[in-house]
Parts: sequence; C-alpha cells; structure tokens
Amino acid sequence: MCKKVIVLGAGASCSYKESPTGQYPPLAKELIPTFHKLSISRNRYVLVGNIINYIRDTRGVSPSEFEGWTEDIEAVFSEIDEKIQISAEDIQKDKKNYEALERLARSMGTYNQLIFLFSSILNEIQNGPVSIPHALLASELSPDDTIVTFNWDTLMDRALFSTGKWFPNTGYCIKPEYIYNDGWYSSDEFLPAKGSPRYIKLHGSTNWLVPLHGVALSSGKPYSLKDDVLNKLFIFFKATHQYKTYKGRYWGPYEAFSYCYYPPDLPGCNEPSKKGYKIVRVAPASDIGEAEAVVDTNIYSMPLIIPPIWNKQYKRHGKIFSELWSQAETAISECHKLYIIGYSFPETDLFAKEMLKRSVANNKNMNRVIIINPYPKRIRDIFSNEFGVPNSKVEVISERLESLIPKFEQIFCN
Repeated sequence: MCKKVIVLGAGASCSYKESPTGQYPPLAKELIPTFHKLSISRNRYVLVGNIINYIRDTRGVSPSEFEGWTEDIEAVFSEIDEKIQISAEDIQKDKKNYEALERLARSMGTYNQLIFLFSSILNEIQNGPVSIPHALLASELSPDDTIVTFNWDTLMDRALFSTGKWFPNTGYCIKPEYIYNDGWYSSDEFLPAKGSPRYIKLHGSTNWLVPLHGVALSSGKPYSLKDDVLNKLFIFFKATHQYKTYKGRYWGPYEAFSYCYYPPDLPGCNEPSKKGYKIVRVAPASDIGEAEAVVDTNIYSMPLIIPPIWNKQYKRHGKIFSELWSQAETAISECHKLYIIGYSFPETDLFAKEMLKRSVANNKNMNRVIIINPYPKRIRDIFSNEFGVPNSKVEVISERLESLIPKFEQIFCN
C-alpha cells in the first residue's frame, strides 16, 4: 500500500467555516482584529494588557487603535523573545541590574499573554462542529499514512477522533503522562486506538499542557512550577463540568479538545510532607505580577505551543519535540506521496525547511509531491530549485482544501 505523508500548514485550517463564532482561524496579520470580533475580547479574565502596552510603547499604537492593529505577529513575537533572552543574560551577569529586571518582567508578561491569547482564539473558533474537509481527509487515510502538522489548532484532532480509530493516549506519536477527561487519568487507563494514521504535531497544540514556566526575575534563569516533568506531556481531551484552574476562572463547557482561556491545573506533585506540615508552593500570579501561596499540590498550567519566533526553543521541553521531529523526518524520508497542504514555509520556520529538504533528499521512494495551495508558486519553486525535486514529480492544485471536497477520493486515494 502506498505510504502518504500529509503536511498541514495554517492554510489548511484558516478556511474552517463551521465555527459558531463566524470567524476563521487567523493568519499572522489577522490575530488581533479576529480577537476583537470574539466574545472573549469583552471578558475581563482574558488578559491582553501587557500586549496593548507593548504595542503602544514600541509602535505608537494607542489602546483605542489596538483592535485594528495588523502588523505580522510573528515578527513582534520574535522581537519580544529576543528581549527576554538579552534581559535574562544581563540579570545573570548582574542581579542588581534593575533596568534589565523591569525589561524582563514586561517582556515575559507580554510573551505569556500572547501564548494564552493565541490558544484562546483558536479554542473559541474551533469550538463548533467537526471540520468537514478534515473529517473527509481523515477518512481517506490508512494506518500506513502520516499527518505532519505545524498547526496548533485541534481541527484535525477532532476529525481523527470522529473516525472512532484514533484517541489522544496513543494518537500523537508520543505518550502523554496524563489525559484530562473530566478529571486527570493516566494514559495507561485508556485502551490504545488501532487502525489510525500517525499524527505528529511539530509545534505543539492548544490542548497540550505543561506547568506554567518562564524566566525567573531573581536569577534570569528558566523556571517551572514543576521541574521534574520536563519530558512529560499532559493532554486536555474534554471537560463537561467545572475544573480546578487559576482563581476558579472556569467557563464552559466546550467541545472536546477545546477549553476556556484558563486550562485545568495539572495533577498534584505527590511530594511527601512531614507529619503536621503541608507543602506550600509560592507561584507568580500571571496577571498581576505578585506572588500567592497555593496550599495544595495542584499546578497552574499553560498551553504547550511553539510560538512563531526565529529562535524556536524546542529543547525547553526536554525530549518531547526531538522525538516528534525525528519521527516526522523518518516518515517523510520513506513516503511514496508527499502532500503539502496550506503550508507556505514561513520565514521563521527555518528548522522545518531544513528538515523537509533533508528528508526529501534522503527519500528514494517518492514518486509524487502534491502541493495544495491557492498561491503555490513559491512552494513549487522551493521544491524544484532548493529541494531538487524534478518538475515531472510535482503536481500543483491551486485551490483551498475545502474546495476540493468532491475530489477527495481521487486526490488522496492510495
């Protein structure tokens, strides 16, 4: 049977039209205008103050003009990340460098708010019916096939789950520690899914969770609310009733694979304590910059997504991403057909471009590259001029994924 690899980019999701919000998953310049069209923009628990202040201070955009701001968010995110790294290095050299400390505090606040905002926007928009194109694509794939995505949304996740053959305990090609299914359960408590394609998310996912983390103001070094879970992944599947989260700020319910702005706290650390004592964890409150005591073993969480920055920090999360990237490279190196759907090689995805180039060069079995993109010229040029794929092996379909629904069986058949 022919092995296929489907590479999905933002263009494969941005035309999801079934959302009850009436909005589409935004591209880089559409993030803030899309946010202001969603009801969460009027929710005082959805935090954007640091972002607004940063854009005001660096771009001269007043708060009243913020909702129409359309600069490429990838460039801004990279800029903020660079300030964090420089500030952290300055503090490590001199812990009394108060200018660097203030710069780090402001930059970290903006950075984390962007992470939560990205995820929240997608959670609101994907909180609707299963995407028809993704569901049809899932139905055309066999266990020999692999989906590789750079997207954080869960449209493909839900489509795969709807087939009845895929479940998140084994479906992500990496074993999660726990899965939230109206409560945290070990992934070993779920039966393994059988007969589904491999699904590899190279930039994380809105429903992947890790302990709240960042750079400590006191030392300029990375910190996490729970350091011993560096290689552990927590998956949010579904919640039909209230869960424990930061300051009780839950609202919902949502469709599976989506949640409100605040994800559930992670399961307790199970640290032993002496008789007559309780373990108290002092954690930074993400919205006010103060500290509060958490007299229990639950841990605030945040989405595990790799943001669109130049210096993508895959190693911050242990071996999770190194294993996934290795599996993706192997799959592309061995496939017979390679589909590139809605992926346009963003400038900040240098690592992805090199991996694809290396995989294609090592593939001795590939007989076809199919590019599905309404603006395919640049992608075709990359495969022909940089990857060395003969034009005779490249097929271009200059359309969006959803417009090809009547032809799915023909396009994706084995």
